[in-house]
Amino acid sequence: MLSIFNSARRCALAFGGLALILASAANVPFTRNQKAFYANPNLVAFVRPGLVIKMASAQVAPDGTISVDFALTDPNGTPLDRTGVSTPGPISLNFVAAYIPKGQEQYVDYVTRTATGAVSGTVTQAAAESNGVFSVIGVDYRYTFSTRAPANFDQTVTHTIGIYGSRDLTEFDLGTNYASATFNFVPSGSPVTVVRDVIRTQSCNKCHDQLSAHGGSRRGIEMCVLCHTPQTN
Repeated sequence: MLSIFNSARRCALAFGGLALILASAANVPFTRNQKAFYANPNLVAFVRPGLVIKMASAQVAPDGTISVDFALTDPNGTPLDRTGVSTPGPISLNFVAAYIPKGQEQYVDYVTRTATGAVSGTVTQAAAESNGVFSVIGVDYRYTFSTRAPANFDQTVTHTIGIYGSRDLTEFDLGTNYASATFNFVPSGSPVTVVRDVIRTQSCNKCHDQLSAHGGSRRGIEMCVLCHTPQTN
C-alpha cells in the first residue's frame, strides 16, 4: 500500500511540476524572436525590456504650433525615462504631423525634406522630425514640433500625430526595442469622422509577425500611410 501511495505521490509531483512549467511559459511576455525571451530572468526583471508609446492628446494652436502629450512605458505600464538616466536604456523618438485634406483620402505631411538623386533630381519627401522641444509633465512628456502648420491650415479636418521610437538596450545584450503609435484628432475639437483605413495591421501580422519597415522602427500600417502618399514624389 505504501509503495502505491509513493508512486501516486511521485506522479502528482511530476504532473504538478509540468503544469507549473507550462503555466510559466504561457506567461512569458516575450516572443521567441526577442532576445529577452532567452535572457536571465533577473536581468529581465531589472531592465524591464520593451517600449510602449501612448498619446493622450494633441493640439494645433491658431498660430500653427503643433504639440502632443504622450507617455513612455514598459509593457507592464511602468514609466520609462526618455534619457535613460533613471531607467535602463535611452529612448530616441521621431515625430510626424499630417492631415487629410477635405474631400481627399490620403495624408499630407507637414514635415518634409528634399532629396536629390541622379534619376529623379530634387524631390520632396514626407518626413519626421526630432529637433523640437521636450517638456516633462509629471511622469509623461510633451513634444512641441519645430515644424509649424501654415497660417491657413484647416482646423476642421483629421490630423494625425505619429511617433516612432527605439530603446537602446544593447548595453544589457537585449538589443534595440522598437515601438510606434498614432493619434487622430481634429484641431477644432470636433469628432474624427474621416480616417485612412485601407488594410488592418492585424491582417498583415498574420504573415509578418510584426509589420515593420526602415530597420524595424516604423511599425504598423497606421504609421506607414502618414508618409507613403502622393506627396512624396
